[in-house]
Amino acid sequence: MASVSPAKKSSAKKNAPAAVLAAVRDVLGPDRVITDGPKLAYYVTDIAGEANVRPLVAIKPATVDGLARAIGLLTDADIAIIPRGAGYSYSGGYQPVSSMSAIIDLTDLNQITEINETDRYVTVEASCTWASLYDALKARGLRTPFFGPLSGSVSTVGGAASNNAQFFGSGAYGTMSDNVLSVDVVLADGSIIETGSAIAEGRTPFFRHFGPDLTGLFLGDCGAFGVKARITMPLIPLPAVQDYLSFAFERFEDLAEAHVALARENIVAEQWGIDPQGNDNLAARGFKFLEGLSFLREVANVQGGLNQKIATLARTLVDGHRAVVRGGYSLHLVIEGDSAKDVELKIGRARRILVPLAMKELPNTIPQVTRAKPFRTIKQLLGPEGENWLPVHGIFPFSRAMEISAITDEYFVRHRDLMKQHNISVSYLTGALSNAFTIEPMFFWKDRLHAFHQQHVTDAQRSTYGDAQPDPAARAAVATLRHDLAMLWDAFGATHFQVGKYYDYTESLSSASAVFVKALKAAVDPHNLMNPGALQLGVPPKVQTNRFTEFPQNLLDEHD
Repeated sequence: MASVSPAKKSSAKKNAPAAVLAAVRDVLGPDRVITDGPKLAYYVTDIAGEANVRPLVAIKPATVDGLARAIGLLTDADIAIIPRGAGYSYSGGYQPVSSMSAIIDLTDLNQITEINETDRYVTVEASCTWASLYDALKARGLRTPFFGPLSGSVSTVGGAASNNAQFFGSGAYGTMSDNVLSVDVVLADGSIIETGSAIAEGRTPFFRHFGPDLTGLFLGDCGAFGVKARITMPLIPLPAVQDYLSFAFERFEDLAEAHVALARENIVAEQWGIDPQGNDNLAARGFKFLEGLSFLREVANVQGGLNQKIATLARTLVDGHRAVVRGGYSLHLVIEGDSAKDVELKIGRARRILVPLAMKELPNTIPQVTRAKPFRTIKQLLGPEGENWLPVHGIFPFSRAMEISAITDEYFVRHRDLMKQHNISVSYLTGALSNAFTIEPMFFWKDRLHAFHQQHVTDAQRSTYGDAQPDPAARAAVATLRHDLAMLWDAFGATHFQVGKYYDYTESLSSASAVFVKALKAAVDPHNLMNPGALQLGVPPKVQTNRFTEFPQNLLDEHD
């Protein structure tokens, strides 16, 4: 690992920031150094809302070399580095804590640099989208084991590496962090290091381990230790056969029990659950997932050819969607295998688990549609009636899945009056990895569209809801509900993806672990210039905000 010596302050430091920005323009080109106020306001707004601090500049490098040289110039002038990919964060990960900050817009570092079919790995630049990667590999009959989150039409491989992520392939292969072989990282002094087998001279990034697992150090770090420039992942063949199941459940706890039982059997590629409110939201959107003849052909092709008449297929999908809406809690599975017999056996095992727990089996519309076109246009930045949308999530051991489902449900029952007062609704998305249960409540409320919304919602949504009136009281109520729920979960042992500057990390560690993590930060970033505040590193401890009066003591007393 490249050593980081105390930064030498150049003459540019004396003339900062003007001289520094001029030097960065010389490296990147004038159009790639952005100081326009509205553009900077957009760069520091994530799904959760606007930052309180405006950065000095945003830069948009086109090459890894330009990225490294620019970072070296900026940190030499004590300007903090805030990496930003597609921007689909809701935990403040790229929001600066100081105006002496530079947002690093990585979106032009989006190339697939190597597909090595012989050694079975692929290397991409940090802002390669999951959809682009999937399409390029699919043409060769390949994919990565974990192959992206639901937002993969726009979200990036580097963003998933920085924040960790789950969804496509996670039931069988785990999270993003379980599926990275190597990263190329720009450190605070502008030097570039490689990890995994590529750490040694003359080696390629074919294997994650060569001595200590330095790859893992930079996964999930939210940019606190360095800026990821390239990521290498393993390759596997596309599955020969896949099939789908959907079931309806009466109780939330039954859905959670089903998630855990399936995960322990290790027979599903993906599994996700939707609560009744989520199914209502799907119904409120109508049947827009049926996007005409071309989409129906995609679904038919995934099933193995156009053997099913298109009209019959359309009726099947619509009927299945209606059944899901009427079915209470719904669970959706994708099952992959090497042969039809392999998948048939897994389907049988899944049914034996689910039938005793479920109300009924549903038509498999939702998983079939999801896999037919994995990376669809994102419309969930707003609710079905133009509401603001904001999630919060927790990850728990299997032993607490049913308990935490009941506790989360009870939490919202306790605050139904507040939610009714501000017209706030909540929907749950649930899932399971090979060794963890995940739950993600999503808040919906009427409010203004902020800068990130205005940039990324659909044209139709912008036209219809772009002039929505602000509701700061509802927004504050959501912030309180979300914050206190995250703290309640932490009392029951939650961990989190996308820690950013929102979830507790350093402050939740044991004293010895906290000292160790802070020492790592000091080693790779001695002047605290790599995304200060990420993982709660490099900033003063958070001051606890007001909490609901009964939180968390009553629930903990009941639990004990």
